[in-house]
Amino acid sequence: MLTALVLAGSADGGESAWNAYLAPASACPSAADPGAPAAAQIRAVTCLVNWARAQDGRSRLAQSRALTRAAAIKGRGVANCMQFSHTPCGGEFTESVRRAGYRYSSVAENLYAGPWGHVSARDVVSAWLKSSGHRANILRPGYQHVGAAPVRAKGLLGNGVSVVWTATFASPR
Repeated sequence: MLTALVLAGSADGGESAWNAYLAPASACPSAADPGAPAAAQIRAVTCLVNWARAQDGRSRLAQSRALTRAAAIKGRGVANCMQFSHTPCGGEFTESVRRAGYRYSSVAENLYAGPWGHVSARDVVSAWLKSSGHRANILRPGYQHVGAAPVRAKGLLGNGVSVVWTATFASPR
């Protein structure tokens, strides 16, 4: 079972076919390897996001340590509360970004959940690109930074172990 959730405001994304934004498997190291170390998968998600943005004429997003922390915080909240939500346990949407110390002027995030060890970074970004709301977050022109993180979640999608991916997109104040 694969699940994706998006929180999108007014973001661009166009009506082009989603697969025009997906990088070839060879373009981003470790992108197609579900067993790659987390750090390699995070780099692959960032590479895939930037590939999609380039296809749409958008500027590259710099990987932000603070937003990577924010993504991990949100993923742990989803896992701990067992709620696949942008507001797990009733927290505010921007709580993880504030806790990570990122002072933002705009922010959005994409969530994804799937079976642990069976989902590659390319699978995750592909799922986001297939969804107009997720794709809009990836392609929004105003963002400058991105952070992404996978978190283990036991029992979120049933009895097994799942991965919760969060990608946080933002621009600083």
